Amino acid sequence: MPDDDHGKKKDGDLERYKDLLGEAEEECAACGGHLELEKVNLEDYQEGKLYMMEGVPAYVCQDCDEIWVPEPIMAEFEKMIETAKHKNVASAKESPKEIKKRIKRVKEKK
Repeated sequence: MPDDDHGKKKDGDLERYKDLLGEAEEECAACGGHLELEKVNLEDYQEGKLYMMEGVPAYVCQDCDEIWVPEPIMAEFEKMIETAKHKNVASAKESPKEIKKRIKRVKEKK
């Protein structure tokens, strides 16, 4: 699927998301332009780490390219970031010896 300069992706089956997300505003709150549902990539940089969620539905203004992410999508993205942070904290508590054992077990399974 071709990307444009904002990471938007065209997708024929975005209509199914409209039912799940409910009705959106018809006009962009920034410029008054027309909003279309498209797939975009969400990025958030926190504490030296980049968190990314690709191909999520969001409303994009066709005039100014402003992106409006529906609340359920933002909530899921924030939940994903918090989950990843907790996993990072748990793995940081492992000693170097424990990490080496875990890596060795993974390699042996391959």
